[in-house]
Amino acid sequence: MKKNIIIASIILLVQLLAFFYTPFATAYATYISPIYVNTIGRFMNLFPFSVFEFVIIGLIIAFIYIIVKTKSFTYIIRYLLIIVLIFTCTCGINYKRASTIDTLDITLIDYTNDDLQLLCDYIIEQLNHLDLIEISDSQITSEAKIAMNNIIPGYYPTAKGLLFSHLMTLSHLTGIYSPFTIEANYNQEMPLFQKPFTICHELSHLQSYMVESDANFIAYLACINSNNSYFNYSGYLLAFIYITNALYKNGIDVSSYYLQLPEKAYEDLVENQEFWNENDTLADITNTINDTYLKANSVSEGTNSYSQVVDYIYAYHYQNNLL
Repeated sequence: MKKNIIIASIILLVQLLAFFYTPFATAYATYISPIYVNTIGRFMNLFPFSVFEFVIIGLIIAFIYIIVKTKSFTYIIRYLLIIVLIFTCTCGINYKRASTIDTLDITLIDYTNDDLQLLCDYIIEQLNHLDLIEISDSQITSEAKIAMNNIIPGYYPTAKGLLFSHLMTLSHLTGIYSPFTIEANYNQEMPLFQKPFTICHELSHLQSYMVESDANFIAYLACINSNNSYFNYSGYLLAFIYITNALYKNGIDVSSYYLQLPEKAYEDLVENQEFWNENDTLADITNTINDTYLKANSVSEGTNSYSQVVDYIYAYHYQNNLL
């Protein structure tokens, strides 16, 4: 019991310190988290498959074994506390770091529906000017590391497609970061155009940006600044989805914007909608769990934090005189 109290106290202390003192969390994310990526991340990168899936299976088996074998509440709690401690060190503290907009010196500004419509027009214009060439998954995972290095220099392991991708599809998940193996994982089944953006999103978590709006913004910047046209396409098309969703929430009819898209983009969005609608068995459950998880890590907006990337995108384009 004494050991459990010590572990719980350490977790509580660092979480409180990170929550109330952002400079501590930012310093931790800047100087300590890269150590995990450059040690554990590099080692796990030697494996061509996602170790994360097997670790999860192993953790479940070990948990069952402890319950059956020891029948000790103390050992069960200690096991869970150790898992939480690992999560706190490799992931949890980073939720409280300074935002990417602070790092990139971007100032958020208020905007109207008219402003957002101008942004939407800009995104559509970029999509219509792309000379698009589709690429394979292996090319995407390779290019993603280059694209990310252009935005945030550092070591990036190769993102890995999950064996249990269909389970992710049923849960409406496109990617997942592993705090236990320091791996970026993605759903191999999802539509191709989502993969560059998703993989860059997951890789941004390895650079200690855990808040989803931050990860989305970094992914957007990585994609649109890539020398690969398909990455540009992925970034702009995902931005189009977020922006039109925001306009729709504000009562704006967005149907005309879809008609202005290039034929390929329109077809991809239709197929994307059909794909996720046909695979929604666990979507509601997963969304509830994810929402609770994010709020537990001080992201008060929960899953709505993903769409906050619109604020970042508008501020970025406005500040760079692109609108």
